[in-house]
Amino acid sequence: MEISTVFLFIKQVLATFMTLLMMISPSFGGNGVPYEAENPDELIMSFVAVSDIHVETNNPDSYKNFSDVLEGIKAGEDHDAVFYLGDNVMNGQLLENFFFYAGLRAVMPAKNNFVVAGNHDFGNGAGDYPSLRKNYLFNNTFYLCNKLENDYYYRVINGCYMIVLVSEDPTTGEFMMSEEQFTWLEGVLKEAKAKDAPIFVFNHFPLHYLKGTEYNRLALLLAEYDTALFIHGHIHNDLGTDNFGNWYGVNTINLPRITETVEYEAGDGIVVEVYDNEVLVRGRDFIKGEWIDELIYRYPLG
Repeated sequence: MEISTVFLFIKQVLATFMTLLMMISPSFGGNGVPYEAENPDELIMSFVAVSDIHVETNNPDSYKNFSDVLEGIKAGEDHDAVFYLGDNVMNGQLLENFFFYAGLRAVMPAKNNFVVAGNHDFGNGAGDYPSLRKNYLFNNTFYLCNKLENDYYYRVINGCYMIVLVSEDPTTGEFMMSEEQFTWLEGVLKEAKAKDAPIFVFNHFPLHYLKGTEYNRLALLLAEYDTALFIHGHIHNDLGTDNFGNWYGVNTINLPRITETVEYEAGDGIVVEVYDNEVLVRGRDFIKGEWIDELIYRYPLG
């Protein structure tokens, strides 16, 4: 065995050991900075969305960022759910998934924790795609007691429709949807509209990343319904005003990689609050425990 291979193996073993130590540390899942909704007495529901955690076996810093973010989210007093928008692990490996799901289970920052699958969760085009999809469904059931009928699914929370989409591309890690998923989505959207319910759609990829001849097909479909927000990750830009946009009539929010990068520090995500007449979105640094004052957006309902 070459010296470089031995060195890499030792490095991975040490990194794995350090990550396990973090998981059993008394400070894991400790107290973050408390915060509450803008108008708790009028709140219908509230959720947090973060993206691109990239837990990696040989990168204990990614897990440290993850645990700090979980602490910061759990300090919120009014959340009904948290959404993790894909690329939750780096390579879809068994040990990475254990670190992610077991860590999430240990803290449980909200009653409802919904994991969205990204390209890295399914091997980034290089893994055993059918097997990784089965593992994803198993992990959600085993660790979170969230039995999924598919890797695209929806839940209704306090009258709000929370719809999770997934890419079904098995080879390149790009955004593709089957006719089956489109038909399913149309049915859920019609059901939500019949109930005059706010609609939130979550996906790892942006709307305009959809592959195929009708690249704007999903956006045009969502625009037919009074969709409040389409929230995604994948791009890894810092969270700023440019991350809030509109695509073919659909309001979109692009979330950054929440673990630290060369370009920016870790910790940024959003808190979404639903009221009778509006949806309030506020940017928050969950590690520092601070609101991002310039990132406050209000979307009318009804």
